[in-house]
Amino acid sequence: MPVVILCQGLQYPPFQFSATNETLRNVKIVPLEFRLNASPHELNPLTYLNTEYVLIVPDSTRVSRRVLQQMAIAATTFPSQGIAVGVTNSRLICQKVKWNSVDWTLQYSKDSLGKLCDAIHGQHVLLIKTSLLQTLPQPFALPFPESLYLQTTVRNIKIQIVDGKFGAGRSVLKSPAAKQKASKLARDARISLYKELGVKMVIREDSRVQWFGCKRDTQRCFPSVQGTPSYILSGRNTPPCCRRNIRRTAAHVLRTLLQAGARCWLETTSLLGAVVRADILPWAEYAEIGIHASDVSRVSLLQRGGADSEGYIWERATKGHYYRVAYSATNSIYALVLPFTAKNGTMWPADWVMAHQKEFPERHLHPLAQIQFGGHQAPAPNDARAFLDLKLGNSAVEKCNKLGSKLLYP
Repeated sequence: MPVVILCQGLQYPPFQFSATNETLRNVKIVPLEFRLNASPHELNPLTYLNTEYVLIVPDSTRVSRRVLQQMAIAATTFPSQGIAVGVTNSRLICQKVKWNSVDWTLQYSKDSLGKLCDAIHGQHVLLIKTSLLQTLPQPFALPFPESLYLQTTVRNIKIQIVDGKFGAGRSVLKSPAAKQKASKLARDARISLYKELGVKMVIREDSRVQWFGCKRDTQRCFPSVQGTPSYILSGRNTPPCCRRNIRRTAAHVLRTLLQAGARCWLETTSLLGAVVRADILPWAEYAEIGIHASDVSRVSLLQRGGADSEGYIWERATKGHYYRVAYSATNSIYALVLPFTAKNGTMWPADWVMAHQKEFPERHLHPLAQIQFGGHQAPAPNDARAFLDLKLGNSAVEKCNKLGSKLLYP
């Protein structure tokens, strides 16, 4: 049986074996590192797989002939699936995987009774057809086998667990320091993989949420917007971490304005999100909040600008009489504060221009209503649908449900 050992770099310390040993002549050590003197053929690990099936084993595994025969029978019976068997006392968890590229989200769920899985957690051996591996972009990318199962999930290749166990030899990672180092390498590889794939949020089997996107002390996940946001052009929604930060910023701004006694309300795109989803729109670039221009003087942060006690950055726009509140000095996710001036029963934008913003009758603000927005009650115009029809055209809510981001970014 040919044996291929894949290494990240040149294997060190070198594997000690005798070239005169007939069995070990079948062993090939393949470094996966980029080498300037190598051809594309040499850098592709699939080049070295010349058999119909591949048996992928963890370190220090003892192969049982009987169990291997069981796996071979299952593999030939179900050639479009991978076949998995556990190692010694390892408990295999059958996982369902959902990769939502549009929302940058990876979700795992446990199938406790299942034998046909998207992924398997726990030490196991995998038998899979080489032709299936050849359909995957990078079947041996780290962390392995997590990256492999993400790729097979996208292609709807299932992994079947069969009964039986392989044995285990002595542990390769003998010391706590070695185990800690291996764990860190796997964690770093996972972060690198998620960054490459654009995974910003991972929901684990126990509903625990792990974030891999932007934070308060990092830059936001998308570049400065010129016309249409980059994520919309790539067919995705706003990264969930950015949406979370927009939500936090909007809640903070509304709370600050209301505490100062200012009359404020959710404006166009944020109000649309509140009506449609009780939250910001899934493709929102920022939050929009309207304010009576005569109340701006009540809010000291709008007057003086700068950072507040919670690290939010308040600033006046360089062009036009409106304000921007950023999530932090580093993370430029923001909410807009848009002053409107009352004249003869009509609210007019106070010396600023935005494509979808226009004047509206003052009666929409007398009285203000309350609407659910991102987990909080927020002030809003008293007839939200009529207000949105004025701003965005007739049947704005229905158009939003039908068109999504194309409503504002055609």
